[in-house]
Amino acid sequence: MVKFLLVAIAIPSAVIAVALLLVMTPMEHLSTVEDVFGFENSGEKKPGEVSSPATIHRYVARDGEQLAYRVYPSSSSRILLFVHGSSYHSAAYDGLAKSISEAGLATVYMPNLRGHYLSGARRGDIDHMGQLESDLADLIAHARSEGDTGEIIVGGHSSGGGLAIRFAGGEHSALASGYWLLAPVIPGAPSVRDGDAGGWAVVNNGRLAGLLMLNAFGITGLNGLPVIQFNKPVVFRDGSETLSYSFRLNQSYHPRYNYEQDIQAMGDRVEVFVGEHDEAVDPEMLKIVFTDAGSKANIHVFANVNHFGIFDSPAARQSIVDALR
Repeated sequence: MVKFLLVAIAIPSAVIAVALLLVMTPMEHLSTVEDVFGFENSGEKKPGEVSSPATIHRYVARDGEQLAYRVYPSSSSRILLFVHGSSYHSAAYDGLAKSISEAGLATVYMPNLRGHYLSGARRGDIDHMGQLESDLADLIAHARSEGDTGEIIVGGHSSGGGLAIRFAGGEHSALASGYWLLAPVIPGAPSVRDGDAGGWAVVNNGRLAGLLMLNAFGITGLNGLPVIQFNKPVVFRDGSETLSYSFRLNQSYHPRYNYEQDIQAMGDRVEVFVGEHDEAVDPEMLKIVFTDAGSKANIHVFANVNHFGIFDSPAARQSIVDALR
């Protein structure tokens, strides 16, 4: 009996020790940054070339933090809650939001997620896992308090689309009536090219594995450590981007690892858009991922379009907007 108890204590202690060693894996120094998404050849603007986006507003989250968002009023009572992709913030989607609101298709709310530009106490970090979903629910509550009473469509681009999928599988899912996803990134799924979105995401796999192991034992005190960096060319940086995420922000930004359940939870009102040449998301594998999860999502694939080209291509842009009609 004593021997059994000693073994029972020794095994988890050894696992925790290994996990701590993995957590100590240093972050890679990105001495050479590649233009993974072809920013130079896309519509991506360099600092100083960006038109003025809508004004930043603030709403109060349940913990009292004042978080940033932009709103684009419309004649429509419908609300599109649109989540930005990794590293940047809502200003990147100003043109899309204006197209939707001015067409009378939806009032668009776009948050700067906690841990990003102008939102939260710490760039690249949040307070606990799942906080981003609660923040989105609080923004919906704020929209209601502003008199916007229509149905809620939750959408997003890239990692923002991943967060929209996660929202569907969480405790606030009843707030949404449908989903509108642009090139959604689902870590762990075969639809993510090369497992790292084509080289955009530089993951500290050792530290990530160690923290996952520690969390399995209920040890969460190291969740604020960074685990991922983003490969954005210096010439396209303006100081408002967030170039690394903590473990708890990164985990909260994408679907759960059993992503099939989150996909199923979205129901049938799901529109998905992706370019044929998307550098981060393989469109054919994305179809398989949704089909295998039992989803009836309408998946639109645009020929000769890449990850950001869905905003530059007139045909893709029109199709994306028309899906809200």
